[in-house]
Formats: sequence, C-alpha cells, structure tokens
Amino acid sequence: MVHDSPNTRRWQRYPVDLPVRITGNGPFRLVVLGRGTELSEGGMALYAGIDLQLGDLIEIEFGTPSPARVTGIIRNRACYSFGFEFLIPLRAHDMRTDGKAYDFHL
Repeated sequence: MVHDSPNTRRWQRYPVDLPVRITGNGPFRLVVLGRGTELSEGGMALYAGIDLQLGDLIEIEFGTPSPARVTGIIRNRACYSFGFEFLIPLRAHDMRTDGKAYDFHL
C-alpha cells in the first residue's frame, strides 16, 4: 500500500520549459544556457551543463519577451539538474526591466 506524503513545500511548483541564461559569480562570470523545468515563487528546478556546487550564488535570466533576472543559491544538485532558491521570492522581487514589470504570476 502506497501512502501519498503531504506536500510540505512553501510554494506550489509548476511544470515549465523555460530557456534560461545562468551567470556564475566567479572571477570569469561564465554564462551558460539552461532550461527551467519547474517554477515556484521561491525557486526553480533547472538543467544546465555547468559544474555548480551547493551554495553557489548565481544569476538566472529568463528567456521571456522582457528579459527578467533573479539571483539565488544552488540548494541541491543531481548531476546537471539543480535546485535554485531565489534570494527574494518572485512576487516580492522587483522584476522591472526596460521600465516594465514582467508578470510571473502563474
């Protein structure tokens, strides 16, 4: 018999397929393309061919009509799949780019 465990996450996750640009905060500011696969107010799951470590501070730019950037921390890793926690949740984050706010409400 299988029991469903209760969802203990702070925010609901939504499946997505978003192109993202990942910029590390290392000395060379390497930019790598990746894909967001799940999105919530507090973070996202992403896939990218980059060697990120737990605790790395990175910036994500969403491939949307009005590019939006968020900064966060790598919280978990499985090969090239990463759990990325936003430093400021999306609804509270100032998503203004080019004088406009991008609507991330899901």
